[in-house]
Amino acid sequence: MILKTAAVVFGFLAPVSAGTVSAADLHPIIEIETGYLFGGSENGKWVKAGQAAKSTAKKTTYQVYSLTKQAEQITAGKPKSVDEPCADTLMVSLSSKPKDGVIGLAATWNALPRRPVIADATRSVYVEAVGDFLKARGIADPKMRITRILRVDLEGDGEEEVLISATNYFFEDKSDHSAAPFPEAPIDSPRPGSIPSSFCDA
Repeated sequence: MILKTAAVVFGFLAPVSAGTVSAADLHPIIEIETGYLFGGSENGKWVKAGQAAKSTAKKTTYQVYSLTKQAEQITAGKPKSVDEPCADTLMVSLSSKPKDGVIGLAATWNALPRRPVIADATRSVYVEAVGDFLKARGIADPKMRITRILRVDLEGDGEEEVLISATNYFFEDKSDHSAAPFPEAPIDSPRPGSIPSSFCDA
């Protein structure tokens, strides 16, 4: 889940600029399903989890976002280590877990100014693109299943990018938040019925 959520985090950070927050402001970002602390934003720059945790209050209000919309607000405690063997991993306790919640951001601005759209994960153009992507990286006969496709204008330039999440596990996934060996990878502005012009791993 952490890998898959990372792409969503970077998308939410797109509106952040040096003019958005003051130098004294820290805005931690958490993953809703587990309470995992990704890190935060301070003065338009990324802050690692360990540093963000030091400045996070004992009780912080987070605005929760699903993959496609702003949800409700929750509160969370101060980040704590999960101890060995992952002492560097920091988690927070949540007051609640809103349905479909993915990311929590402790900030007042709208972190989702351009709403993503969930696209058809069975479209052949995307299946072929992912297959070609894996073959180009030495996997001769890739076996994979696309689990989710999101279309969104990440850069605010009027052109949609596509985030694809795929896995090489073929068991039935009853959750929308399973970990994927192939994390979400942005494709540059595909046109309907065409192969995307560029494809990079996230």
